[in-house]
Amino acid sequence: MQSHIFTYKEGDNGEPLSTQVIWSNDSSYNAEVSKPIVLIFHAGGLVVGNNAGRPDSQVNYLVERNFVVVVSNYRLCPQVSAHAGPFADAVSVSLWSRNTLPSLLKNSYEIAVDGTRLAAMGYSTGGTLALWLATQPSPPQSIATFFPTLYLSDTTSTAHQPYAGFPPAPDFEPTQPNLDALFNRPGGHQISSFDVAKPGTALQPRQLWFFSQIRNGTWIEAIQPDEKYDLIDPCAYFAERGSQWPPTIFVQGDKDDVPGSGINHVERAVADLEAAGAANVKIERLEGVPHLFTAFPGADAGEPGRKAEAVQIALDFVREFV
Repeated sequence: MQSHIFTYKEGDNGEPLSTQVIWSNDSSYNAEVSKPIVLIFHAGGLVVGNNAGRPDSQVNYLVERNFVVVVSNYRLCPQVSAHAGPFADAVSVSLWSRNTLPSLLKNSYEIAVDGTRLAAMGYSTGGTLALWLATQPSPPQSIATFFPTLYLSDTTSTAHQPYAGFPPAPDFEPTQPNLDALFNRPGGHQISSFDVAKPGTALQPRQLWFFSQIRNGTWIEAIQPDEKYDLIDPCAYFAERGSQWPPTIFVQGDKDDVPGSGINHVERAVADLEAAGAANVKIERLEGVPHLFTAFPGADAGEPGRKAEAVQIALDFVREFV
């Protein structure tokens, strides 16, 4: 297995936005058969995280089956709005993967990649980014979305309501240095990577700010302050895309109550897609399973039973259509 870090675009102030590309040189595959691509978007509420936040077992499974895996960083809110940052960057890395990556891998590593064969995956809000690509002129051939955040343009949805379900965090009144760091780092730099605090360590101001927004029901307003929520809601385009919506699988636990997520949201999405004419959408429902059951390194290691089965069904679903 090989990997390389590429810069796929620059931020507003010249910040390099990077993506890790992973592939195999396994000789059991016909060297004349070009590899398809799968994009993976990390979780983190569009505020924290980076491309290290992915289950390695899932990456390995896809690479072993001849995929080139592209795991991207994207700009994080609130230094940039959700639409101008994460959603725009998801589109950019998709286009870069289709149009630029094949020649880079061919010229540097003699790896044949087919930019016309592309799938997308993501976890939580990363799953929302994967779905967003289906609204674009060159959508993925298939999508697997794990416990995504849905219906952000519906201000009556749980995404816009207070939530007390996260581990208790202290009340957070940001100081001016906190705000400077959150909204405008020295020099005006936007960030695209923020490590989540490990269990037992102190939460950083960015995480405290994020948890306070979730708790107060102001998270979506804070990351899209112009309140144009349709610009960050793929569900708002189900009817418009209709039968052009690509094959999509939702993997969702029925004990997930995180704002904007949950089995009721997924069931609503599938019903709306089917009513719009989408031909191949399905749910892998997991009983008794909460949010973020698979999203990070080691999450699936040795995982037996129904969760592992649902993950493999989703990965094989992605493979089927590219």
